[in-house]
Amino acid sequence: MTRTAIVNARLVLAARTVEGSLLLDGGVIAAVHVGASAPTADVIVDARNRYVAPGFIDIHVHGGGGFDLMTEDPQQVRAYARWAVRNGVTGFLVSTSGPDHATIRRRLDALAPIAALPPPANSARMLGFHLEGPYINPARKGAFPPGWLRAPSVVEYEQLVASSGGWVQQVTFAPELPDAEALARAIIASGATAAIGHTDATYEEARRAIGWGATHVTHCFNAMRPFAHRDPGVLAAVIADNRVTVELIGDGAHVDFAAARLLVRAKGAGRVALVTDGMPLAGTPDGEGEWEGTRIRVEGGKAIRVSDGTIIGGIITLDQAVRNAVAHLDVPAHHAVAMGSTVPARVINRGDLGRLAPGCAADLVLLDEGLRVVETWVAGERVYAREGDG
Repeated sequence: MTRTAIVNARLVLAARTVEGSLLLDGGVIAAVHVGASAPTADVIVDARNRYVAPGFIDIHVHGGGGFDLMTEDPQQVRAYARWAVRNGVTGFLVSTSGPDHATIRRRLDALAPIAALPPPANSARMLGFHLEGPYINPARKGAFPPGWLRAPSVVEYEQLVASSGGWVQQVTFAPELPDAEALARAIIASGATAAIGHTDATYEEARRAIGWGATHVTHCFNAMRPFAHRDPGVLAAVIADNRVTVELIGDGAHVDFAAARLLVRAKGAGRVALVTDGMPLAGTPDGEGEWEGTRIRVEGGKAIRVSDGTIIGGIITLDQAVRNAVAHLDVPAHHAVAMGSTVPARVINRGDLGRLAPGCAADLVLLDEGLRVVETWVAGERVYAREGDG
């Protein structure tokens, strides 16, 4: 196999950024060299003193670039995977739901084969599924139609796992609903991450869910009981518990940057995963479109439902969320990068992703001084190069 060395790089490691080089072999990182010495390799790539970072991983995304992940069409997912690499994304979960159990099963059945295959040329990896519901609270439904939601069912969940081919990686559920404990334990037993979200849970109910094994929170602040000094709710429970990671939609529209700064200071950047919650119009010009039968308007940095003004998904890209973290959340570049790569990988128990370390997948992003994407690499192959930089 061809051994490739990326030299003259600023390596974004977990705790610092250092000058050095990487040796890639067979789609994995074979060695990390700190300092000026370069490894012997068949191919030498000069990073020209740019940042070389772990590829970004979006664990909560419904689409982008005009492509829809809430679908039964594998071509939509493949097209999204080709589009996503220009944003430095090397892996993503298909975040999906549906109006009824049968629809969700059909979507999982249709898309599961993609997760089981190596990534196609010039594409990000599909890492599995995030089920955002249907076991969420109608009182905190966000943009979900009420008819899509129902009480937890372990039998139904096990059918969904079967349809996914075992590729369910994360499930959002409301722990205050009937039979939520049984569902949480079934989620964990299946190997997926139990994520509290779309919830009206009290502080005590959220604490109980953590005791069941819930270790993550879906889009923190959004679609959940708000914090109050006599009703601290989910936020107080999860911020105070180091076992729990939280998602943050890093656009400044879903969560004001002032509130986001407080979250990062309270949890620490190492427990905050940046996500986009992207919908199909993410990364496209302002305008109107339709998604899941609903008219959507994109304007002012957010997508809203035309009928009532409800925010219905994110429109930024994950690389922009990383830049926003540096610009608005008072975190250094290496922490911002980790929030978009290392932390999401840890949330879904993928220790082989999101790090520049021997044995990890050679899924990389090269960034310029402003943290803009110059190149994206998946499995040791360059899959995207910015025009004029290839």
